[in-house]
Order: sequence, then C-alpha cells, then structure tokens
Amino acid sequence: MNMVTPKKINLSSENYAGVHDKMMSALAAANTDNVPSYGNDHYTQSAIAVFKEHFGENIEVYFTFNGTGANNFGIGSVTGKHNSVFCTEVAHLNVDESTAPEAFTGCRIFPVKSSDGKIILADLKNKLKRIGDVHHPQPKVVTITQPTEYGTVYTLDELKALKQICTENNLLLHVDGARFFNAAVHLNTSLKQLSAEAGVDILTLGGTKGGMMFGEAVIFFNCPVPNANKFMLKRSMQLASKNRFIAAQFTAMLQDELWKEIANHTNVLAAMLEKELSKIPSFEIAYPVETNAVFVKMPKHIFDELQKIATFYHWNEERNEYRFMLSFNSTADEVTRFVEQVKLLAGG
Repeated sequence: MNMVTPKKINLSSENYAGVHDKMMSALAAANTDNVPSYGNDHYTQSAIAVFKEHFGENIEVYFTFNGTGANNFGIGSVTGKHNSVFCTEVAHLNVDESTAPEAFTGCRIFPVKSSDGKIILADLKNKLKRIGDVHHPQPKVVTITQPTEYGTVYTLDELKALKQICTENNLLLHVDGARFFNAAVHLNTSLKQLSAEAGVDILTLGGTKGGMMFGEAVIFFNCPVPNANKFMLKRSMQLASKNRFIAAQFTAMLQDELWKEIANHTNVLAAMLEKELSKIPSFEIAYPVETNAVFVKMPKHIFDELQKIATFYHWNEERNEYRFMLSFNSTADEVTRFVEQVKLLAGG
C-alpha cells in the first residue's frame, strides 16, 4: 500500500502560497474577450477608479510585474543618477534586491541604523551630509518598508516625524509596501490614512504576497507633471502588454475589503503562533508581533527536526533568528499542529 507523505506546512513565505480563489476568478473573468493592450483597457481603468476610492483622487497608479521592478520604477522616476537613497540596513532594497536599485537608478544607497526594523531618525539626520557638494551624491529619497522586514509597523506619529525630516531636507518619502495591507489592519486605519494623509509621496503596493498570482502597483501622490511617469514605466521594462490581468486582480483585492479580510486572517494567525511559542522556555520572541510575521530565537536542533513537517527560514544565523510567515491559505489547524510538534521537540 502506498503511503501518502503529509504536506509540509508553509511558514516560509506568501510567495510559496498559491492564488486566492477570488484572484483566480478575476483572472478568468478578464480572459473572456479581446481588449486593447498596455493598459488601454476597461479593466485597467476600472482598477484605477477603485484605487482612487481607497487612496484619494490626486494619485497616479501604474502596474508592474514584481516588487523589485516596482521599487526601481517608483524610486527611479523621481531621482537622477547623482542622487542618494536612504533606507535601513535591513531593508529589502538593501539586502535582497541585489544590485538592481543601483544599476537601474544609478543612485548611491545609504544604509541607516534601525530598531526593530524601523529607521532611527537620529542616524538618518547624521547621514544627511554635504548637501550642495558636487563631490557627494545628493539626498533625494528616504524609503521605508511598511510593515518592516521584521513585521513591525510604523505608527502614524512615527510616519509624521519621519515626514517632517523629509520635508525639512527636501526629500521624498517612498514606502515599500509589499505587505502594506497587514500594516493598515494592525493600525486599524484606512489605506488613505496610512499613505496620502501620512505624507507618503510614492507607495509600492504589494499584490503577490496578498494572494495574487503576480503583480504590484506603484502609486504616486501629488504628481507635479501629470502622466510623466508612464515613460519611466516603459524604460523600467515593467509595462505589461496584457495589463488587464494585473489590474483585474487588484480590483478584486480592493473591492468588498478583501484586502482587509486576508490581512486580518494572517495577522490573527501570527498572534496565535506567537502566543503559543512564547510559552516554550527555550524559545524567545525576537521582535514585537504586529502583522503576519513571527521571529524567534530557538535551538538549532529543533529547527533541523521541524524541517520534516514545515518550511521556514533560518533568517539570521549570527543572531540565531528564525522567521515564520503566515499566508492567506494558512489555517489555525496548521498552527496548532506545528506548535504541538514544537512542544514535543522542546520537551513539553
């Protein structure tokens, strides 16, 4: 008799997960007719109208294939090759996008110290030097991740303080929002409150990690020259010929608050996992759990054994940190089964 190997529990990334049923339905619905290409279709126009309902009328929305391309396009649209960009030393832009940001934008990336993943304002101020000096790259953009790489969330007050520094130094504020919906749910704010009203100039809004098959959006707030960024979208190789398939998924995401349902589900499961793991003496929660990520410190031999039933990352070997990430298709039963196995390995 053939034995069926149990499916491993995915705690690695939302990128491991499949496609949400409503996203798949949106893709199928957009696949029933012929429409103009490159975003000149009614699916894209409908999506842009929905974006304006959530983020404000005075915006421009562009759709991209992936997160790295979206960040490069967003930042590259407002910088020159003589500029500099500031982000935390743990930012995805600095750690996981290889040399793409420097290669595409031509800008110098300056890492800034962080605390729980959030940029330390005093260190940012110290890094803003030699403005007007022809021998030094000129500051142009501060980019933050919301929520951070550790799943922590910038509050509205923290964003206000950061925006003040940007304003005082003629800098633009870019937000890498691969999991932006999770941050909004944690703060119980509208998407507009956490972006336009918080002083964000450019937002990279994640779709893939929220359950889409592919696609991200880049939102520009208060553009000085209307529609100018469409030329940079083409130059950045992010202009999709069949743009309707990205746009239709975002319409499904934003309508009827599906984004809130998914983000709340993953946030709740992360809190559940944190609560149970914190009871185990050999485990230590590394950062505040505010969205759908849980970071822990635990014995290496337990990690090795857990790989038999689940996938997750040994995030930082130097600090012995491990990351658990909850996805739209994660379940409470999976969390319970995982915790039970952890307790057995940890001796109760």
